[in-house]
Amino acid sequence: MIVQKTIMKTPQPLEANRIYYQYDFKSFRHKEDSSPAEGKLFLSPATLETDPDDNSLSDIYQITINENNQYSKVINICRNIIEILYPTEPFETLEDGIHFYILDKDNQLQKKENFEAVFKEPGYIRIEKLDGKVISIQKRPTYTIIHFNYEYWPNQNLKYNKLEYYNNEHQIIYYDETFYDENEKAIAGNSKNLLTQQNIRYTYINKDGVSRIDEYFDSQGNKTNHVIYYDNTNAEDKIENQILDHEGKLVAISNTVPDDIFDPLKEELAESYPYNNLLMDIEKTDVVLTEKFFLHTVDKNTTQWDNEAINRAKYLRITPNQPYYAKVTYPLFWPNRYKNFPHQKPLTLIEAEHQQPNAKYSDLIKFEVGNNYQYKTLIKEKWQQTPITLPLEQFKPLENDIYFFVMDNNGKLIPLENVEQAVEQPNYIRVEKEMGKIISIVKKTRIYKVLNEFEYQDNSLKNSKFNLLESTLLPNLIIETKWENYLPKYQVIKDNQGITVRTITVINPTDFHAIFEEFNSNGIKTNRIEINKNNDPDIINQYLDEKGQLIKTTDDYPEKDSVYDKIYKEPFYPIFIDQLEYQLFKLYQRELEND
Repeated sequence: MIVQKTIMKTPQPLEANRIYYQYDFKSFRHKEDSSPAEGKLFLSPATLETDPDDNSLSDIYQITINENNQYSKVINICRNIIEILYPTEPFETLEDGIHFYILDKDNQLQKKENFEAVFKEPGYIRIEKLDGKVISIQKRPTYTIIHFNYEYWPNQNLKYNKLEYYNNEHQIIYYDETFYDENEKAIAGNSKNLLTQQNIRYTYINKDGVSRIDEYFDSQGNKTNHVIYYDNTNAEDKIENQILDHEGKLVAISNTVPDDIFDPLKEELAESYPYNNLLMDIEKTDVVLTEKFFLHTVDKNTTQWDNEAINRAKYLRITPNQPYYAKVTYPLFWPNRYKNFPHQKPLTLIEAEHQQPNAKYSDLIKFEVGNNYQYKTLIKEKWQQTPITLPLEQFKPLENDIYFFVMDNNGKLIPLENVEQAVEQPNYIRVEKEMGKIISIVKKTRIYKVLNEFEYQDNSLKNSKFNLLESTLLPNLIIETKWENYLPKYQVIKDNQGITVRTITVINPTDFHAIFEEFNSNGIKTNRIEINKNNDPDIINQYLDEKGQLIKTTDDYPEKDSVYDKIYKEPFYPIFIDQLEYQLFKLYQRELEND
């Protein structure tokens, strides 16, 4: 990315009460850290608009210093950098460079002259053009607004500092302040959450083995905790948390700190309208932010995120009950694919078939969405790609294009009509001609083919079925899973004859607590295995006879040689269902190494 900047050097000496701008500010408590380093300050925020070190956050500090060149006030405006799906037509006439817009209440673009004009807006749109093309359209909504305030003693040591969090309406929602003596030792402090009206008072003791005492108060002003911090490093318990009732009487003592009264991560500023309606471009946005989006899968109220995903699919012109092909590398179901909605622009088959031209292996992924725009079917294939040499004379009559063939037992090439016909074969030959020359001849052999089918209830996954349709090493198998809150609750594995070989009942996914039931080739239960990492032993394996009577109990997993155990030698936990294809591929590679 090419960025043009005009560096506005700061004058020397620095002027008190004049506004400057800086990257990488950190709060401090010692005099030696209270002045900005030479060359750190700039006269314009435009100088810092593009941070080459971070593609997910724009983090700019507005600085004011006192007559001693010490920080007196710092305002931090931190923004998410989100690439968006947006029509390029409004920007076609712009010159190369970076341009800034805001959206008015009617969702109309308003162009601004420069970055300074949008610096304090709750959100803005950033356009970048290069060689006459729009290469980036971003929204940059405010993520946090933080103020730092500092006061000093005559000897320039820190006297007081205050940290304040603001909302988009420039109202304080939380503050934390600390007072220091003339030798920079903290003596007292307060913090308050103005959203909940909870607060904490700190007193720094630093004598008789006690370093600090914190007093917690609820929204009614009642003291809830009296917390003593000991500075004796030999003390077995360095914290004494006295828990009080509403009358201030001691009810319990704990050695853990009470919960924070403010969590900055949970109080991230919400995007303001209409920026919150602009759709994230999943392919271009930094993974830090896309992962935040995907994690909403497990939220209790997901209407907002579902709507965004549905609108994204519509914007990408994906319609229900139509086959499409996906880009690779393709995200696994969890946690990198929000609730099984498609997030990338689909490809045609001819585009998808040769996405990894120089790789030894390639993927082909076909999908359909249902009326809810979530995946109804998902077919994944792994192919081996091998460059081969063939006599070129036979291709001389061909025009510049891509051609597909199969080879008969006598080595004769039989042309196929199109790529659709080619991918239906277990193997085929792909020939590409360009500028009158054959530039590529590749033999492609399918290693495996799997079909995933999904059912939903209120946009939440209810049932799934994994079908191993084709494999060079294994017979077909089926895995059926029931889901609850996007976690597996029950799973049945069936062999190629439809006989159940294993069931898994999940008791608690967090504790890895599940019941496995194993069956032989006749469908008769042979083992009941309880696995619980919190137990000792963590495996209880009950062996059963043909009548279901207990024969013996062990604390190990049974050694078996079933089709399924060729993929997973150890107990398979159903939350990893999407890794089955990966395990199939690893099995194939292991077999190659053993040959």
